[in-house]
Amino acid sequence: MIAPPGGSPADREATTLMPAWQPPPAAPPPVAETMPAGRSASAFGTAPGATALAELTIESGPDAGHTHRAGDHAVRLGRSPDNDVILRDPATSGHHARMERRGDQFWIVDLGSTNGTLVNGEPIQEKQLNDGDRLTIGQNAVHFAILGA
Repeated sequence: MIAPPGGSPADREATTLMPAWQPPPAAPPPVAETMPAGRSASAFGTAPGATALAELTIESGPDAGHTHRAGDHAVRLGRSPDNDVILRDPATSGHHARMERRGDQFWIVDLGSTNGTLVNGEPIQEKQLNDGDRLTIGQNAVHFAILGA
């Protein structure tokens, strides 16, 4: 409601303040490519007796050089800032794919992406991953490894 000219301040609507835009938080520091000698997986946050962690290494494409680790929680990949792994690639969908653990295995699931998700050059809807598999997500070539394998 707009107050008529000359109306009292009580007749006017309150103004809502919007918070200023702030950039997303900085990415966590990169993780080591290998474990130092003499340290077990439990020294890196994996409980004794737990299954190994997985690692995604982006080998080529706009995000080359980045490494991400995954464990018990699903990891969503895509261009949108609410993903666990944010890919700065216009050929990657906002919510492109999800890597999840099912028992002792890791699976990749395409989330209906425009350009699809490939494992070892083959388009997939979902697929169990093996150590050494190569994923293609947008223009990024990603190496999948099981740590401790």
